[in-house]
Amino acid sequence: MKMKLFLLAMASLALIFQLPLSAQADNGPEIKLRGVVEGFYGTPWNHAQRLDMLSFMASQKLNAYIYAPKDDEFHRKFWRQPYPADKYQELAELTQKAKKLNIDIIFAVSPGNDIDFNPPGCYDDRAAMVNKLMAMYDIGIRHFALFFDDIPTLNAKGQAEFVNWINDNFIKTRPDIAPLILVPTEYHLHQMAPNGQVTEYTKTLANSLQNDIMVLYTGSEVCPDGLKLDTVRAVNQLYGKKMGIWWNYPVSDYMKEKLALGPVDKLDKRLTNKDIFAFFINPMEKPELSKIAIATGADFALNPADYDEKVAWDQAIQDQYGQLADDMKIFANHSQRLENNWAHIGRRDAPELRSMYFGLWKLVEAKNTIPKMAMLDKLTENNKTRARAISRLLKSLPTKALNEGKPQLEQLQRMTEAEKYALLILQDKTTKKQRTECFAKFREIKEQIAANESTAKISEESLGKFINDFDGWYGAKSEEMNSND
Repeated sequence: MKMKLFLLAMASLALIFQLPLSAQADNGPEIKLRGVVEGFYGTPWNHAQRLDMLSFMASQKLNAYIYAPKDDEFHRKFWRQPYPADKYQELAELTQKAKKLNIDIIFAVSPGNDIDFNPPGCYDDRAAMVNKLMAMYDIGIRHFALFFDDIPTLNAKGQAEFVNWINDNFIKTRPDIAPLILVPTEYHLHQMAPNGQVTEYTKTLANSLQNDIMVLYTGSEVCPDGLKLDTVRAVNQLYGKKMGIWWNYPVSDYMKEKLALGPVDKLDKRLTNKDIFAFFINPMEKPELSKIAIATGADFALNPADYDEKVAWDQAIQDQYGQLADDMKIFANHSQRLENNWAHIGRRDAPELRSMYFGLWKLVEAKNTIPKMAMLDKLTENNKTRARAISRLLKSLPTKALNEGKPQLEQLQRMTEAEKYALLILQDKTTKKQRTECFAKFREIKEQIAANESTAKISEESLGKFINDFDGWYGAKSEEMNSND
C-alpha cells in the first residue's frame, strides 16, 4: 500500500512539472533529461522537421527538446519581441504533440547580446523577458532556459542578478514550472578554469546563482574529443552542484561542408545520473542525417555503463536504413570526424582504409612486390564495393536523407573514381601509355574534387589523404621518368 501511494505521488509530481516519470527518478541508470537541443547556427528546422524529430525522439526514449535555434531572430536578435501569430501557432502545435509523446518542451531565450543589466533599462528588459516567457506558458510550455553563450561580454554579476530575478518573479511564482536552465558565457571547463585557475566570471556566477537553477556546459572544450568523469566532477565542484551536458555532436555549423554521421563517442561509461542531470545532443542543420548520432546519444543517456558506440552506431543505421544499411555504413564511415584548430570531435573517418594505405606505402617504398599486390587486391575490392554502395544510395536513398547528403555522396563518388585510377597505376600491370592516360583521368577528377570542397568534404584524412599522397608521389615519379628519357 505504501509503495502504491509513493508511485501515485511520483506520478503527480511528474504531471506538475510536465516531465516524464522516468525523468524524475534517480534510482535507474538513465540520465534524468535526455534529448535534443536545436541550438545550432544556420537555417533553423522548419515546423514539419521539428514535428518529425519529436516522433523520432519518442522512438528513442528521449524525453526533452530545447527550442533554441541561434538564427531564429525572435530567439536571439529580437528576443524582446513576441513571435508572429503563425510562428506562435507552430510552437503551440509543437507543444501539444510533445505532451502527447511525453516529451518536455524547454523554451530558451538568448538575450545576452544587448540586454541591459543596469537601471532603468534593466526593468524594461526584465518585463520583456517575463512577457516572452508568459506567452509560451500560455500555450502549455512549463520549462524554460536562458542562454548567455557566444556573446562578446562577460558580466557574471549582471547575469546572475537577472537570472535570479526571473527565477524569483516568474519561475517560482508558478508551481507547475520546472527548474530554470542556464547556459553561461563560459560554458566549457577550459574557459571556466584555464590552467586550473578559476576565472572571476565563473567564480562570481557560480557563487551568485540560486542553487535551484540548473546549468549546462559542453565538456572540457566546445567540441571536445570525449567526455571524462574527471571533467564532469571538476565542473560540478566549481558550481557546487550537479550540472548538465550540452554535447556538440553531430552539430556542424562551423564546418557545414562536412556531415557528422558517426556515433557520440569517447563518453566515460562511469558517468551516472548522480553526476549529470541532463544530456542534450546538438544536431546538424540536417535533421534526417542527424538521427544517426542522436540515436546513439539516446543509447548512452539511457544507460551510460552499457554504452557501446560501435554497437549503437550499427543498430542506429540498421533501424533507420533497413536494406540500405550496409551501404549507408560505408558512406557514414567516411564522414564522422569534425576537426579544425579548436574542434576535435567524432570518430576518425574510415580508419581501416587509412591503415591499409599506410601499410601500402611502406610496401611500395620497400619494393615488396608480392605483399604489395595482395594489399592492392584488397584495396581494389574495397574500392569496387564502395562504388557500388554509393551508386545504390544515390538511386535508392529516401528523399529526405538524399537531399541532405547528396553533395557529400557525389564527392565520395569522385574520390572513389580517382582512387580507382591510382590503384590501376600502382598495380604495375599497365603500359606506359595506359598509365599516362590513367594519371590524366586521375588529375581531372582530382580537380573536380577540389572544385567541390567548399560545399562537400568527406574522408579528408583517409581517402582524401591517399589521393593527395598518390598525386605527389606519382607526379614526382613521372617527372623523374620523363627526365631520364
